[in-house]
Amino acid sequence: MYDLHVHSEYSDGRSSIESIVKKAKEANLEAVAIADHSIEHPLGLTKRKAKNRRIEIERAMAKYGIKVIDAIECGIQPDGKIIKPEHDFELVLASIHDPVSKEEYHRRIKLCLSRNSVDILAHFHSRIFDAIGGVDENGDDIILDLLEDTGVCLEINTAHSAPPTTVLEKCIDRKLKFSVGSDSHSLNRVAEVEWGFQMAKKYLRNGKSII
Repeated sequence: MYDLHVHSEYSDGRSSIESIVKKAKEANLEAVAIADHSIEHPLGLTKRKAKNRRIEIERAMAKYGIKVIDAIECGIQPDGKIIKPEHDFELVLASIHDPVSKEEYHRRIKLCLSRNSVDILAHFHSRIFDAIGGVDENGDDIILDLLEDTGVCLEINTAHSAPPTTVLEKCIDRKLKFSVGSDSHSLNRVAEVEWGFQMAKKYLRNGKSII
């Protein structure tokens, strides 16, 4: 198992890189991705912070002998763009954190997947950051079609219980790529990914894990 969505003290998380990697190693994870928020977040990664974080990631990876991925989570902007500092990230997650209607929610994601180089769509229909109203009956199917066509991963996010089973049921016969992440902002939740892998086994058995 792995955890590909962890926030550190380099953005709004409360844990150091070393403590996160140590916890992941103790949990016998295959890999962990440090995916701090990007520049649009008040505490997000700048170019300088990303460079310093990379040094800590490489040091922790060498010390604990576990794969540590240099990642970033970017908020999807109204025009579908993502903003990130100049840095060679190994993994780019994109997600929506704004309270918007279903139509706007799907519109932003469609634009994002069409216009950006993104690896993972994070916490799709999060119970915390879900669409707040309106109707878009075919929106989820269109997004899933795009994910399948582009090879962008659908994240199963254990903190947000996302995607919900109503969406996961639509994935059973699809050959989607997927990832699993805890979206941890504190050390005690790092590696809490079992639910995610259970959902993948049940609903994404025709899919392929990113790792």
